[in-house]
Amino acid sequence: MKLIITCLLICWTGLVFAQNAPIPTLHTSSDSLIMYLDGQKDEFNGVNKIGSQFNYSFVVTTDSSVFALVSKSDSISLILRPKINTIFKIARESKGDTVTCIFTTQKYVKPATFSDKYKTDNNGKNTIEIPEVYELINIIIALTEYGKTGVINKETEYYKKVIDHFTPYNNDAAVSTVDSLLKIAPAFYYYHLKLDSYAFVFSGDKIINGGVYNRPGGGERNELENYIPALQAFAMKSGFREFYKSQLNYYSELKRDYTDNINIVGMKSWLGKHFPTTSYSATKVIFSPLVGWNQSANFFNDNGFKEAHAHVNFPFVNQDDKKLPADILKGQRLKIAFTEINHGYINPEAEKYRKLIDSVFKDLSKWTTTGKPSSTYITPLTCFEEYMNWGLVTLYYSDIFDKKAFNTLNTGTEKTMVELRGFQRFKEFNQQLLRLYQNRKSGQTVADLYPAILEWAAK
Repeated sequence: MKLIITCLLICWTGLVFAQNAPIPTLHTSSDSLIMYLDGQKDEFNGVNKIGSQFNYSFVVTTDSSVFALVSKSDSISLILRPKINTIFKIARESKGDTVTCIFTTQKYVKPATFSDKYKTDNNGKNTIEIPEVYELINIIIALTEYGKTGVINKETEYYKKVIDHFTPYNNDAAVSTVDSLLKIAPAFYYYHLKLDSYAFVFSGDKIINGGVYNRPGGGERNELENYIPALQAFAMKSGFREFYKSQLNYYSELKRDYTDNINIVGMKSWLGKHFPTTSYSATKVIFSPLVGWNQSANFFNDNGFKEAHAHVNFPFVNQDDKKLPADILKGQRLKIAFTEINHGYINPEAEKYRKLIDSVFKDLSKWTTTGKPSSTYITPLTCFEEYMNWGLVTLYYSDIFDKKAFNTLNTGTEKTMVELRGFQRFKEFNQQLLRLYQNRKSGQTVADLYPAILEWAAK
C-alpha cells in the first residue's frame, strides 16, 4: 500500500461529511497507528511529526474503498472514493492538539498506452527530442530559487536568452507554485515535474495530454497534471510558443550533434548483444539545453511494445573540452546517455539474482561512503546496479577505444566513482569485472558474468 502525500494547494470542495455532523475523530497517545485499506494492513507512522493539516491519496482499482485507522484505544472507519475528499481528525494526546486529515483515492491508470498505430509508427526507432511542454517546465524551473543551483546550466547563450525573455514573468502564478513545490521536496518535485511534463503537448494555445503517457515519471500519478492550467496561462502571457519556435534551429543543431556524435544505435547494439534476453522496441533520449546535471531513465511496457526513455543533460563542449584528444572527448560525452540507457539492461538481469545480491551487498558500509553521493543508494540492489552501471562503461570503453584512450578514460571513471561519489570498492570491482570480461569463454555475454562477479564480491 503506498501513500501519496501532498501539503500544498489543498482543495476543500467535495468533503464527505453531512452538514453539522461531527467530524470523525481518532484519539491516540502513540506516534504509530495501524491502518487498513480494503482489509490490507499497513502502518501509519510519524503521527506526532506531521503538521496540523495532512493529505493522503491512495491509488486503487475500485470505485470505493473501506479505510480504517486504529490506535491502542480507538478506531474509525470511512468510505473513500476517487476525486472526493473525506475529512477526519486525529487527536494527539501527547501533543494536546488535533490534525485535520483529508483522504481520497484515485483510480489506477497505466503509465503508458501504446496503440497499434503508435507501435507501427515507432517500432525500431531511436529518437532525440527537446519536447515543447518539457522545455516550458524547464524554463519555469530556471526562474525559481532552485533554478539558481547547478540543476540549471547557466553557461550557454541559450540560458541568457531564456532569462532575458522570461524574467519579466518570474512572479507569475506558475513560477510561484513550482517554486513552492521545489522548496517542499526539491529532488522529488524536480524529477516528477520535469519527467511528467512529457505526457503533455500543445494543441493551439491549450496544453493537453498527448494520449500516450499518463505519468512518464513512473510515480503513482502525474505530479504536473494539477498545474497544467497555470502552465498554460504562463505560456500565453510570456509568449513561450513564439520563443520556442524562434529556437527551433538551435534545437535542431543540438539534436543533430547528438545523433552524429553520441551514437545511440551503437550503444543499443552493444547492450543488446550482451543482454540477449532484454530488448526494446524503441528508445527515446529526451533533454533540455537548460538541464545542468540531472539524468534518469524510465521504461514502459504495453500492448507488446517496450520503450526506454533516457532523460539527460546535453553534453556541451567548453573551451577546456576542446583541448582534449578526440577519443577522450568522445568518451566523456557519450557516458551521460550510456549510463542511463544501460539501466534498462542491467536492472532486469539483476532481478534474477535479487536474493544473492541482497546477501552479498547487505552491509552497505563496505560498498558506499556516508556523506557522499553513494550513500543515497540505500538498498543492496540499487547499490549493485550502480556498480554494474559504471562497470559497463569500462567494458564498453574497452571495446570501442584503443588502449591509450581506454586507460585514460578508465582511470578517470575509477577516480570519480571512488573519490567523488564514494563507491569505496569500485576500483577493485571494476578491475575484476574487466578481467572476467576479457577472459570470458566464447559466446559468453556480460549477463553471463553476473554469478562470477557476485561470487567475487561475496569474498
